[in-house]
Amino acid sequence: MVIDHTEHNTRADDYQDNEPAGKALDEFAGMSGEDLMAIYEQTFKEFKSGEVIEGQVVDIDNDRVLIDIGYKTEGEVPKAEFTDEHGEFTLKIGDRVNVVLVRKDEDGYPVLSRQNVEKVRLLDELAEKYETGATVAGRIVSRKKGGFIVDIGVTAFLPASQLDVKRVSDFNEWLDSEHEFKIIQFDRKNENVVLSRRALLEAAHEREKAAALKRINKGDVLEGTINNITDYGLFVDLDGIVGLVHVSNMSWTPMKHPAKQYEAGDRISVKVLDVDEKAMKVTLGVKQLMPNPWDTLHERYPLGSIIEGKIKKVTDFGIFVAIEEGVNGLVHVSDMSWTDEIKTPSKFYKKGDTVQAKILDIDRENQRVRLGIKQLTPHPWEKIAQTYLPGSTVTGKVINVTNFGVFVEIEEGIQGMVHVSEIPSKKGEDPLGRFEPGQTIEARVTEVLPEEKKIRLTLKQEPAKKGELGEALKQKIQEQGAEKSG
Repeated sequence: MVIDHTEHNTRADDYQDNEPAGKALDEFAGMSGEDLMAIYEQTFKEFKSGEVIEGQVVDIDNDRVLIDIGYKTEGEVPKAEFTDEHGEFTLKIGDRVNVVLVRKDEDGYPVLSRQNVEKVRLLDELAEKYETGATVAGRIVSRKKGGFIVDIGVTAFLPASQLDVKRVSDFNEWLDSEHEFKIIQFDRKNENVVLSRRALLEAAHEREKAAALKRINKGDVLEGTINNITDYGLFVDLDGIVGLVHVSNMSWTPMKHPAKQYEAGDRISVKVLDVDEKAMKVTLGVKQLMPNPWDTLHERYPLGSIIEGKIKKVTDFGIFVAIEEGVNGLVHVSDMSWTDEIKTPSKFYKKGDTVQAKILDIDRENQRVRLGIKQLTPHPWEKIAQTYLPGSTVTGKVINVTNFGVFVEIEEGIQGMVHVSEIPSKKGEDPLGRFEPGQTIEARVTEVLPEEKKIRLTLKQEPAKKGELGEALKQKIQEQGAEKSG
């Protein structure tokens, strides 16, 4: 059917309402036809495709409705688009309705649509919500590669990564569920809308964290739930914010992996060590709720006391022995034997062996205990020092002759040395020339050094005592006097 596009000029009616038409037309007297046409063109609005326009019904026939939208010509809309849900058509000439300018046909006439009005309005609302960050309600209707299709009045896409802050194990459980979303991408031209539920959850969590930080203070003792365990500590949920208990704040004594002592979901008490509002971080501690065993260790194990414990670890430099639960002491290789030089502790000790040791030192600040095994018995050279007192005479065999002295074996395993300066000799004579290995000599002890395991000897005569020296000198003088008088 050919549609007759009739131009209805409603401007004349406007003039009739306000003033006589003749008076109004007098204003255009003397204008050229082109000027009059230009003014006529300016009385009409210019519309863009996709714009919602309010117009007035000017004609209704069997299959179409003619609507004046203030343009050069009326636009038409199929009559069927105005029927209600029961198929009833109630529109009358003179009614004002909203329509959408779909396009202009090849002759410049507007093509209108009633059905797209709500869609355009909805896209307008979505554009505003995208700009302002407002939320939009929608229903997850189906799965799609990489995510979901969501009905928000128009079809939108929800990436799987934007569904939740937690890992989702069953995506099908989310189908046909309704939620609030944030629009994170919006392309009106292509009607491409991308949503995120996760963004709203994260924003809500940040608000909860900020609120929680305001009620948490350094020094508070709180109860929380462990929600994650790592190599370096525990993450504890404090009802709104998660704090970290670092492994260094879990126990006063060394401990193994946190997972060996705790499980996710456990409720534990913690002490707030620090609150960083700017970084929104809370540092927690568990050991701070318990007394530090190192503060009183010296009272339980005074220096010189003897402990018995199992070897926890064997290293190249010594063995670690358990003193009590979580407190180990080190027996250094230098504190294992008075006589033997132990270079490989693993040849003498094994993990799990029970040994006795003496407390030599406790370093509370650095949490270290020095133990000794050789100190359980007297230093053998202390006995030697008591046996070979300075001034006593010893007899032994020459073991070695060097350019600086003679080494003499006093008894099995015990040697002394006569320095070259302690060997009397005549001028020009080699003091070492008369000694050879195997030779038995007699010497006098001058000094015993237990820590250095040395005995110093001399072959020089012992100086005369003061009284004896005086008598000898007096007798010598008398003898010289007698010789002169004779």
